[in-house]
Formats: sequence, C-alpha cells, structure tokens
Amino acid sequence: MTAVRKSTPLGRNDELEQIVRAFVGAASQCPIHCALDAVNWPGMRAKFIAPLHPLFVVAVVPHIACEVFDMSITKSEVLIIGGGVMGSAIAYHVARQGRQVLVVERSEEVASAPAASWASAGGVRRQGRHPAEAKLAVEAIKRWRTLEEELEASVQYRRGGNLLLAESDAEAEQLVMFVREQQDLGFTDVRLVDRQEVTALVPGLHVGVVAGSYSPADGQADPALTTRAFATAAQRLGATYWKGSAVLALLKEGEWVIGARTGRGEVQAEQVVLAAGAWSDELAGAIGLRLPIKMAALQMVLSTPASRQVLQPVLSAAGRALSLKQVNDGAFLIGGGWPGDPTADRRSYTLREDSVKGNWETACELLPAVGEQRIARAWCGLEALSIDDLPFIGPIAGLDGLTVAIGFSGHGFALAPAVGRAVAEQLLGRAVPELDGLRAGRIESFQRDAVQEFLG
Repeated sequence: MTAVRKSTPLGRNDELEQIVRAFVGAASQCPIHCALDAVNWPGMRAKFIAPLHPLFVVAVVPHIACEVFDMSITKSEVLIIGGGVMGSAIAYHVARQGRQVLVVERSEEVASAPAASWASAGGVRRQGRHPAEAKLAVEAIKRWRTLEEELEASVQYRRGGNLLLAESDAEAEQLVMFVREQQDLGFTDVRLVDRQEVTALVPGLHVGVVAGSYSPADGQADPALTTRAFATAAQRLGATYWKGSAVLALLKEGEWVIGARTGRGEVQAEQVVLAAGAWSDELAGAIGLRLPIKMAALQMVLSTPASRQVLQPVLSAAGRALSLKQVNDGAFLIGGGWPGDPTADRRSYTLREDSVKGNWETACELLPAVGEQRIARAWCGLEALSIDDLPFIGPIAGLDGLTVAIGFSGHGFALAPAVGRAVAEQLLGRAVPELDGLRAGRIESFQRDAVQEFLG
C-alpha cells in the first residue's frame, strides 16, 4: 500500500558510408541546430539524403533553463516529477479522480528532445511482452482503440498489427513456441503465419522470409502527440504544469519524501511520483536510493516519404535488430535498439555512424521499398534501461510518500494508458495486482555485484 503523508540501399555501401560519416560528424560539431546545409557532399547528397528542409534538425540540445530561484512554497496533494508520456498519463488519471496534481517538467514543452517520449518509435503492441507486463498490455491495447475520443485529441493511432518475421527454418521453429507462449498469456489472436500469408500482409518483403508471428490487435501511434494529449487532458481536469522548471532535489523529512526543490521554489506534497525517465537516477541517488537503471541513447532513422503506403503492420525480425513502420505521411521510421552515445553532461547525445548505416541497411534489406527513399533524419532518445528490462512501478520501502514509475527500457510507450490508471489507483491505497511483477520493491532483490556490473 502506498503511504500518504497528509498536511541505405545495398550495393552503394562505400558512398553511403561517406555520407553517414559526414552526416553524423556534422551533428556532433553542431549539436544545437545542425541542418544539412552545414555539410557539403558534392554529387552524393541526392543519392541518399533528402533535400534540405527547414525542419531538418540532426541533433537538439534540450533547453537547460537558467532560473531565478523563487523561495516560495507551493503545496499539492500529488507532485509528479517528469511530464513525459508516463508522467502525463499518471497526471491525467490522478486529476480524473478529482485530486490536486502538479507536474514539474524540465523542458519548455512535454515530449521535447532528447527525452524518450519525443524519440520513441511509437509501437503499440502486446506481442512479445514479458508475462509481468501482460495484464497491463491487454488493458492498454483496449484503451488505445478509443483513446483519441477519451482525450479529445489526435494521437495518430493506427491498428495495423505487429508482424515478427522468421528468416530460417530454425527461427520458424522458435516462433511456434513463441506463439504458444503468447496465447497462454491471453493474446489469443496471435497466430503463426506462413510465407504466403506474410507476403499477403506485406507485399515486397525479401525472399528469405519463411514465416511470421502476427498480432492483428497491435499498431502504432505518435508519441509526442500522445504525451501532449494526456498533458492537455490533465490540465482540463485541473492539473497544473510547471514547464521549463528543473527539479533540483527531492526533499526528505525523516523517512518521508515530502516534496521537491525546483527553480520556481519548493513544492510540498502528500505524495511524490518520480517519473523523470533517464534522469530519475540523479534525483534518487541524492536521497540515498540507488536505482538499477542506466541511461542509454537509442537511435531512430526516418526516411523521406514514399508516394504510397506499402506497410501496415509494424515489422520486426527474430534474427535482426529492427523495428520498422510506415507513418501517416508515407515515411519509414526505423529503430531496433541501435545505439548512440549520451553526452558527458547527460543532456544530449551523439549519433554513431555505424548505427545509422547499419540500421538503414537492415531495413532496406528486409523491405527493399525502403531503399527507394533517402535518409531524412536521424536522432536518439535518452532512455532509462533497467537491470532486468522491466520497469519499476510503485512505492519504495523506507521512503514513505515516494512512488516511482521508471526504467521502461524502450518499450513502455504502449503501456502508458494502463500504467497511468494503475499508478493513480495505487496512490489512493488500492490494491493493483497487475503491478505485482513490476513492483519497485524488487530493487532490493538484485545482488550488489550484479547491479555494479550492470551500471558499469
């Protein structure tokens, strides 16, 4: 119970490698607003890289406010640190209960670079979930179908399915067991599909695909639009947002976490929710809570828009690091966990040329239609990876008044509607059994040596 304290195409690799190197190098040299006209690629740009566009930004340094300290004290029932998709989903559900809630967000706008809610691939899936996430995933998928009506805003949700591909007989055999496991979790519509049905679902796949696991209920949505929709809906219900305001420290009184110190002054709250994503460990560490999470820069690549829609489901492959989808304007959005590097100050990132090149080539090889386009943008989001790849959600023993929702490890976006509801219920002291396998208390179960090795 939560305590409450009242009061690129193949065959052109050499040229692609030169372009990617220049592309990434320019981003590193001009990290604030680096457009392609800062780079000169005679005779090569048109082969791979999109024509210049005023919105072409390779890397963005997040706004770091220089704040004048306000010594006033603000009080709230619930204080949420972080206005990303999780923080804003929680804020919406808390406000819907009629409770007073204040959200403190370090950026001038929610879902800003380089936060995960800005950079996420936007997959909405049940397929491939850990059993501990299964109940939340089932709930979330149902919520997504009517979320735009509920929030009164577009989130560009599209139910196009999720297709996991096998490219060998051995991988196909693994998918047989995988599909059985998915059905045992309650995902009864997940099914094994043969080469013929795979081709019907996605015409134009390369000939090496032999089978797939298909989840028709899954889909995709726009992460930034979703985050802003939750935030706007929360504010309509009375929630307050402090944007462009960094949280400098959590405040403790004995064993209680009683609020936070921000650039706009002190906030005292009956309950504090830490949902600051990749930056949560900094705040937690300052009050003696060592979280087994670490920051990682995960890369995305976006193509120029194709003239027609050729891909409905979100694609992944059993033997490849790949997530591939086609968004509403026809562009291909490519991810799969390819790494960049967080900067030393943990406020931005640098791209890796091998990741940009590898990510692009992998997508082109699997779906040749991608290779008919050019690279339009590449970026990284700063994600919080947990030691067991599962989030920590709930109260922390010995720190009364504090609840965490952190460590979603690059696959939390789809769960946001369910996590928001569950945390809001938990804050009221209600039992939420669907969070049992994700309870924050399991932090204490990891051996010190294992945590040290994970954190590096």
